Amino acid sequence: MTSTRLIDREREMASLKRAASQAAAGVPQLVVMWGRRRVGKTFLLSHFAKDRRAVFFGATQQAQGIELSRLAEAVRRDLGDQAADLAGGGFAGWEAALRFFAAIASEQPLMVVLDEVPYLTASTPGFASVVQAVWDHLPAGTQLTLVLCGSAIGMMEAMVGAGGALRGRPTLTLRLSPIEPVPARAFLPELEPDEFLEAYAACGGYPLHLRAWDQRAGCETNLRRLAGTPGGILLEDAESMLAEELTHTGGYARVLAAIGRGRTRFAQIASESDQRIERPLEILMRAGLVAKRLPVGSPRGARPTYEIADPYLAFWFSVLYSDIPQIETGQGQAVLNRRNPSWQRHLGAVFEDAARAHARGLAARGELPSELVIDRWWATSGKPCEVDVLGIRGNRSLLLGEARWQGHPLGARELAQLQAKAHRVPSAVESPIFALWGRGGMDDAIRAKNVLGFDTQDMLSQT
Repeated sequence: MTSTRLIDREREMASLKRAASQAAAGVPQLVVMWGRRRVGKTFLLSHFAKDRRAVFFGATQQAQGIELSRLAEAVRRDLGDQAADLAGGGFAGWEAALRFFAAIASEQPLMVVLDEVPYLTASTPGFASVVQAVWDHLPAGTQLTLVLCGSAIGMMEAMVGAGGALRGRPTLTLRLSPIEPVPARAFLPELEPDEFLEAYAACGGYPLHLRAWDQRAGCETNLRRLAGTPGGILLEDAESMLAEELTHTGGYARVLAAIGRGRTRFAQIASESDQRIERPLEILMRAGLVAKRLPVGSPRGARPTYEIADPYLAFWFSVLYSDIPQIETGQGQAVLNRRNPSWQRHLGAVFEDAARAHARGLAARGELPSELVIDRWWATSGKPCEVDVLGIRGNRSLLLGEARWQGHPLGARELAQLQAKAHRVPSAVESPIFALWGRGGMDDAIRAKNVLGFDTQDMLSQT
């Protein structure tokens, strides 16, 4: 049975509780929350609003008059007939609605959640300015917590950024990110660690995706149902997520598709997408969809690589995107079979990310030197060389690690290959720490050589 409890949002809940306490003390709170669709914003806010005097309103893409009528209905539903009657049966505009909420928060704390605010900015030009005008003239002692929430990250950030109508007004801003693998395992507790990583590689850290994964079925069955079938949530969600952030013009999909096909250098992406990519790349990075990577400890002038920053979107672009028309005509299983090499490469990349995160966790807990800076490294000149996990202390390489998504234990061969790279990394110490991360762990025969070895169970443990 999948989890329906709130998972890995303790920090956000604590921040919201502090804001509500401030409001109850007569210091009104303006909270702005944003995050990609499916990340769990509405679930978090619904959970927080439960057992509080609150109005929860989810905007739709309808005209202003319809939205205001729906808001009046939400007031009656959440606060009762008496409060609704005070509103006179409806609101003439958003300014009147916000002033009404301020008035009924004069003596008792009130939380008002306006979800999917970008829809309101479309139906009500200047909506953010209306909020600003009301907020700047709230009566002293108003016990109001107003939460503005949305999935269009760029639009939400613009409201509070330089030149935005709400710049300097929010008392709390929260950006909700997808859940990391270790806490996300709570959604699928019945899966073995390697089975969970397969699920995470396809679903990413999105609660609704993870809840859709059937723990009683295998990976192939789940992929066929969720990604290889018309209407499957993993097949369809990416387009709506991207539509929240990006216009259909600008060539963003071509850039993401090129990266998904393994073109990670600037020139490769430009050639593959057949367009200028400076502006699209900048916007994709600002939206958190693409990450710019440099080798840890890299020399000045090293050329970066680019990768899709979200595991689910990376899966969608590397495995599904090119063959969506075939999937929609019922050929999903054939597509997944043909694209299995791409799926395996994607699994390997997710596994490497998990290994680096595990190494950072070990350093944070003092099981590795706490001053290590840990990331991926690759040679910027000469013969190609790459180290999946490199830990640098000061300007010296202290930790070298290899991460491989393979079933059999890593052994002497993999250790020898890793040790051979020690002379290529930046200023390696005389006796570096070697570590192996493998789906099947490490061969016991090399544990006596003071080599660290980890399997997926180690990587996904909470401690």
